[in-house]
Amino acid sequence: MSNLSDKCLDIILITYNRADKLQKTLEALFAPESPVRNFEITILDNNSQDDTEDLVRNFQGKFHRLQYIKNKYNIGGNANIVRAFELAKKDYVWILADNDEFCWDSWQEVEDGIREEKDAIVVSDYECPKENIAQLFIQTTFLPGVIYKVANIDDTVVGNMEFNISNMFPHLALSAKLINEDKQISIISRAVVIPGDNRDEKTGEYTFVRGYKYRSLHPLMKNMNWLTGYANSLYMIHDKTLRNYIISHNMFYYCPLNSANVFYYNEKEAGGSLYNLLSIFAVLGIFDKLRFIINFVLYYTLYRILYIYSYYKREKAEDCFIKEFRVRLFYYINTRLFRIKIRGNS
Repeated sequence: MSNLSDKCLDIILITYNRADKLQKTLEALFAPESPVRNFEITILDNNSQDDTEDLVRNFQGKFHRLQYIKNKYNIGGNANIVRAFELAKKDYVWILADNDEFCWDSWQEVEDGIREEKDAIVVSDYECPKENIAQLFIQTTFLPGVIYKVANIDDTVVGNMEFNISNMFPHLALSAKLINEDKQISIISRAVVIPGDNRDEKTGEYTFVRGYKYRSLHPLMKNMNWLTGYANSLYMIHDKTLRNYIISHNMFYYCPLNSANVFYYNEKEAGGSLYNLLSIFAVLGIFDKLRFIINFVLYYTLYRILYIYSYYKREKAEDCFIKEFRVRLFYYINTRLFRIKIRGNS
């Protein structure tokens, strides 16, 4: 059980048309071992058309502090994120999704962070946030992975969130402010929340376009990918030196924004969208822009025949970091050459 009063923590769960996953999430939140089972939890339903409302009503019969709000329209997953932040009234806010899992072993560290009045508590670790500032910022792309101090939300933050809805990460407006102003961010030792899949199991659609008539969508929305949205969000990091560091140390999809990997990723995820490539190009510094142009030429010539590259990732099973070297032949044949262990995970 939690020793923390729920008067200081808003828990808001956003959902849309995933009653089966929502049921498992609510069961985890209200399980006997859950430290938040007696907290007030608000469901923000983005106008689901499945059994979501009936499911929530059934849970409300057992857990009277469960609140339910249903939008009149499906405003999109990203706009619903902004709405959730606007609903926050307490000292801290934790916005959850309907498809993640929880491990409560490190919850005491969360309570310690709130008592110490940290500006944010990072409660997920799959992007290795302790590694460097680039990985910390990338980790905050995972919305449920951070508990935020509500006092840092102001008109400008919300305005930037609204603008950044089209870039898929409205909440990066808040995490960027924390970095820009050198706020206190606590990173717990073991993840409390483990992310689920963002694709819909039945249609394969990403959460931000689920429920829409795909053929009628704005082309930029239809072809937007995570990497481009992230690149556009980096403008909110004011210090250009720091921004360039994040660009060159990006491990988001193992794809530094100044590498040739962005072309392979773009072609795979967005059908070769020129807008997406130009968005990434625009945020780069001058030297990285030159590198981008060279990589662009090589991508359509030499790299179509032979491309040797490496990427750096965390291996939880081996409790270490791995640098893997791979080769791509004739564009389609992609295989690993070798891998080396960099160091143990600290």
